[in-house]
Amino acid sequence: MRALAAAQKSKAGAPLYSRLINRPAGRVLAALAHWAGLSPDQVTVLSACCTYLGIILIAVWEPSVGAAVLVSALLMLGYALDSADGQLARLRHGGSRAGEWLDHVADVIKLSTIHLAVAVGLFRFSLDHLAGPGALLVPLAFSAVQNIHFFGYILTYQLRHQGGTPLARDEGRAGFLKSALSVPTDYGLMCLVLALRFAPTVFLWVYGLMLVGYAAYVALALPKWYLELRRGS
Repeated sequence: MRALAAAQKSKAGAPLYSRLINRPAGRVLAALAHWAGLSPDQVTVLSACCTYLGIILIAVWEPSVGAAVLVSALLMLGYALDSADGQLARLRHGGSRAGEWLDHVADVIKLSTIHLAVAVGLFRFSLDHLAGPGALLVPLAFSAVQNIHFFGYILTYQLRHQGGTPLARDEGRAGFLKSALSVPTDYGLMCLVLALRFAPTVFLWVYGLMLVGYAAYVALALPKWYLELRRGS
């Protein structure tokens, strides 16, 4: 645990749930995985199994209070394991390119399917409680916004790394305000919000507000990243 505490990624820009809950939980899981002799790739596979099972259940299991909370807990466990694989790799003094590839592919499958599962679940179980089929546009829009953010962030990171572009002046700081402003982008928070699916109207309002905040964040981030790369080229 002491070695893992010294092998953490920077907190800069990490949303509050990831920073305060998910990384510490991932640290405990990474320690247990190390004790059990698991590799980082095996932890990634465990994370994917928990997450994909949760996504499937969103689409096929009617969201009672117990079902919604259980699915949310399963997604949060998958997210904590997603943090644990990287921490375990750093504990072992670095992972492999194949491991990084596996981690990112698992992430993109998760982000490309979870909101579609929400749309299917709303259509199957909750449409009678909502204002018609137009409600399904909310998870579809969330899917688009989250994938744009993920691809844009990964591409910006890779281009910076390859071109030696320095970080923006505010990007290396782990400020609490910066973490708070990025709350709408926090996957962990979304896992918590999904526990509200047993109350469709409340869920859709909270989920929709998170989408609005996420879209605003992405609308500000994309031109910022472009200008930073342009200045560094």
